[in-house]
Amino acid sequence: MHGFLDELDQAFFTFQLGGLPLDFQIDTGFSGTLIVGEELFDPTCGTPVGTMQAELADEHIARYDGFVVVVNWFDEPTQVLVLVGPGKLCLLGTDMLKPHRLEIDYGARTTQLIRNPEW
Repeated sequence: MHGFLDELDQAFFTFQLGGLPLDFQIDTGFSGTLIVGEELFDPTCGTPVGTMQAELADEHIARYDGFVVVVNWFDEPTQVLVLVGPGKLCLLGTDMLKPHRLEIDYGARTTQLIRNPEW
């Protein structure tokens, strides 16, 4: 899986969710799967599982609507929990990255997630 760095050197991967390509910022401080901004999320693409709380890095408690969705991860349909938050921000957490190898090449302005062959 290949991605890119934006003008602020933030790393992203783009993949389909609910038929739309979305840019997910790689957040190695987020120990979850995906957060999708409510302005971009189509609730018909998943199954609602209720409201959840999460503690953010600044110790603020945020509430998110949770949905189970199927994403095409390394060309395989994979069921994941998506938290829907305010705005348009989409985050990719460490639960999606492990057990794979993440490479960020600032010189080439690329990101790559290399699949663990045992996954």
